[in-house]
Amino acid sequence: MTVRRDLTIANETQHLSTVRRVVGEVLDLSPFDERTRNMIVVAVDEALANVVEHAYGKSRGDVHLSFGLSDDHLEVVIRDNGQRFDPPQAVADVAAQIKNGARGGYGLFLMRRIMDEVRFAHETPFQNELTMVKRFPPPAGGEGAAPGSDPAAKKK
Repeated sequence: MTVRRDLTIANETQHLSTVRRVVGEVLDLSPFDERTRNMIVVAVDEALANVVEHAYGKSRGDVHLSFGLSDDHLEVVIRDNGQRFDPPQAVADVAAQIKNGARGGYGLFLMRRIMDEVRFAHETPFQNELTMVKRFPPPAGGEGAAPGSDPAAKKK
């Protein structure tokens, strides 16, 4: 990794803003545009909020985060020793959830939608390990467009 930041926080909501700040600092060193940076912050915030809310129940525990920038991607790793989380493989029917008035349950959907890779592992020293990867957009003038970008929209 070219740039790496590690952070350990207690599983309390008051630390979410600190993590958002650190993610922003790492993303400031990346080639992502502002829209993509904001989306990545949402994905990390959703993942961490799920850990804080569900992993440890009412007990305290630590959450370990790593943010790394390499030559071609951002990697975010979130580790905890809370209750084991086995994500559903099927993608939620978000339209049906909204129609039925569901107020939550969109975090995993958003993470998978925003990031290029979302992987869960349990064969680590931690009970849960989530790795999310977002590849950098191709250099200007390179082949293809960055995911989610629309070059025509910038001309309007």
